[in-house]
This record gives sequence, C-alpha cells and structure tokens, in this order.
Amino acid sequence: MTSPSPTQAPPTQTPPAIPDYKPTLPTENKPELPAERKPARTTPSRRRIGATRTARIIKGVLRPPLKILYYLSTWIKKHKLSALAIIVLLIASITATSSYLTGTSPLATQQDPFNFPYNGGKGEGNLVKTWLYALRDGDTTHLQLLDQNISQGQAPDPTMLVSQYSQAKTHLTWGETTVIAVTQQSDTTIDSFVQVPVSASGPGTVVKGIMLWHFVTASVNGQDVLLGVDMISLRGLQSS
Repeated sequence: MTSPSPTQAPPTQTPPAIPDYKPTLPTENKPELPAERKPARTTPSRRRIGATRTARIIKGVLRPPLKILYYLSTWIKKHKLSALAIIVLLIASITATSSYLTGTSPLATQQDPFNFPYNGGKGEGNLVKTWLYALRDGDTTHLQLLDQNISQGQAPDPTMLVSQYSQAKTHLTWGETTVIAVTQQSDTTIDSFVQVPVSASGPGTVVKGIMLWHFVTASVNGQDVLLGVDMISLRGLQSS
C-alpha cells in the first residue's frame, strides 16, 4: 500500500464567492394622469338684449338726460338752500307772468265762468249758474222758486222749459256753459248773456247746437234776485 509523498501539498479548497449586496429602493407609484379631454366645440350664444343695436341707440339717447338728472340731484343734495331759493323764484316768476298775460293764476283751479267780469260781480253769477243747472237737471220746483221775483206775464213756464231743454226730459247733452257778455246798467240791473252748447245723438249722426240765454239780475236789499230770463236763440251747428 502506497502513501503520498510528504512533499506534496494537500489540495486547497476555495470558498464560494459571496455576491455583492446592492440595496434596492422602493419604486414610487406615480399617479396616473387622466386622459386628455378633447376641447368641446363652443356654439355661438344669442346676443343679449342690451347688446342689440336698438338697445345701444336707446342707451345713447337716454344716457345724457339721466346723467344731467343725476348731477342735478347731487348738486341739490349738497346745496339745499340754494336749490329751494331757485325753485321759489321760478314758481313766483311763472305765476307773475301767467297772471299778467291771462289774468289767472296757474296754481288756481278751473276758472268759474260765472264770476262776472266787473267789480263786485259774483253773487249774480251764482244766481244765473243755479238757474241754468236747475234747468239742465229738470228741477221744476227750483226754477219756480228762482223765478218768483220775475213780473207776472214775463216769467217763463218752468215745466215747458224742462220738457224742451233739460237733459232729464230730452235727449240733449249739455256742454260747458260760458258767460259771453255782462253789462251793468244805470238802474243797477245787470244784463248777462250765457252760451250753452248742446248735442243730440241720432241714427249715425250727432247734431250740435248752441243755446243763448239772456238774464236780468239785480241786488235788492243786499240780496241777488232774478228779474228776467229769455231764450234768445237755439242755433244748430254742422252735424258730424
């Protein structure tokens, strides 16, 4: 049996190679981007009413006066006393001008035509007005009371007048009565002439006319009395 020689080295055993350690980092989860949306097509919208040509024209017309009113109101708020003085002076000048040209005040109510145009003549006008309105309304009793100072034989028959000229008994419609002339006589009596427009409706037509009345009045013991009433004329006008 043979044995190895002492000079021969024993076989060396090489250990297995250790692999290099490389640490791995966790991967970041990136959020998914949404899919790109396609741009929607825009449809042309209707024009606003304020953008139309007509609206712009109206704005252009109204804007200047509105601005003037705005600045005027602002000025009045800052200068109240001056604005009040200007308004008072303006009203006074209008009143004075109207009174000078027309004889009436613009702030007065409708002028009563029965305020007779002479010094002190008012009660006679009320008497004439009362008589005419009694005739218009067909008030026979009132007419008899007003005619009690007229001489017998000269007083008109109230019943006949009502049946011919009143609105209550006929188809006539009275218009606005107007005093057209007033004369004061030397014996203190007053002659007044009153015009009354009337109209009557027919089949397809409207007939118009004018009544002219003459009144004689006087003041007896401080009381206005009616001394005479006459129907001067009833004149027809052109039909329409």
